Amino acid sequence: MYNKLALIKLSVVGLMGFCIVGFGIGSDWNQFRGPNGNGFSSIKKIPLKWGKNNNIVWKIEVPGTGYSSPVISNDKVFLTTCLEDSKDRVLLCYDLATGKENWRRVVFQSPLETRHQNSSCANSTPAADKDRVYSSFLSKDRYVLLSHDHFGKEIWRKDLGKYVNKHGFCSSPILTSGMVVVAGDNDEAGFVAAINPETGLEVWRHNRENPVRSFSVVVPARIGDQDQLLLAGCRSLTSFEPQSGKPIWKVNTPTEKFVAAPVISEGIAVVSGSSPANTIWGVDPTGKGDVTGSKVLWKENQNALYTCSPVAVGPWVFGVTDNGIGWCIEAKTGKKQWTERLGKAHHASLIYADGHIFALDEEGICYVYIAGPKFQLIAKNKISEPCHATPAIGSNYLILRSDKSLFRIEAKQ
Repeated sequence: MYNKLALIKLSVVGLMGFCIVGFGIGSDWNQFRGPNGNGFSSIKKIPLKWGKNNNIVWKIEVPGTGYSSPVISNDKVFLTTCLEDSKDRVLLCYDLATGKENWRRVVFQSPLETRHQNSSCANSTPAADKDRVYSSFLSKDRYVLLSHDHFGKEIWRKDLGKYVNKHGFCSSPILTSGMVVVAGDNDEAGFVAAINPETGLEVWRHNRENPVRSFSVVVPARIGDQDQLLLAGCRSLTSFEPQSGKPIWKVNTPTEKFVAAPVISEGIAVVSGSSPANTIWGVDPTGKGDVTGSKVLWKENQNALYTCSPVAVGPWVFGVTDNGIGWCIEAKTGKKQWTERLGKAHHASLIYADGHIFALDEEGICYVYIAGPKFQLIAKNKISEPCHATPAIGSNYLILRSDKSLFRIEAKQ
């Protein structure tokens, strides 16, 4: 059995690795998959069990349709949606304590884009700092990035260029290195760009080689004494220098189109994708230039990820496939520790808190299990509403978005 001492050791290892990238305990979950974009929280006392009349502090109905995730900043919850009847793209703000809607802003009206059946016209998760909230939408075939203050006043909007993708639009902004960084991988002309958060002006732009549609986000990482931005997409895993946007290294992959983001575990970059080829690779992120032939440490192709981003805890990486196969691998070797059936379909990415992995499936069932090399299921929590969005982690609570509602889940005192 996976004993208590081993769990304590694993929690300490995970927290030590976490502190290296600087997530302060109690920090707001202010962007997709948290402040560091890795799905990892050092918060304790997260509720492990909930359901109808159990640990749900409030529940409110969310207008429109959107699969973007909620984010938390300054006692507010920000969310995007699309009112399909009126074709409005909308930014929403809710009070964290009560769930009351503070304000909503229609950012523009535009024809509904062509999209995948498991997609929406509000896929991109917003990002927020202490003063502003940043959101992105597709206006016809133009990528639009916007900034509002926390009271709903628009500060700036930026047309980042043409965006062509038959599966829809998703490009969640990431706050890192004092900039707003976005990935615009699409079939027309992919790019990665850094934006000044105060002015909306471009700091740098990198035009992608081999442009092809992808939906992954940039992931900030500290490798040794060097800051890097990792991005899976356009037939590769690429590292960029944050201040200049210059590529540091690249690994070419048989996977062309990525959705899941890479993670760093034990100094190893783990990347996974499945379109059109299955890839789970472990990469040494210390190289320069094209390191396809020299820095790929191991390869695996069973149960590769497509939609759901993995999460790293100490030496382990946890993933779940779109069709509900969960797994744990050792980051340094790629060795599978376990695989388990976790429902039928998943779209939300994995998150970690308080020694546990949270895996939310399409039917609204959240599987909670110990973050270790032996599978131990703790709970199956049902909210009885379909879910696509990744939950956000607060100081002792979760904010969870279903296709219809927004929930605050917290252990009642």
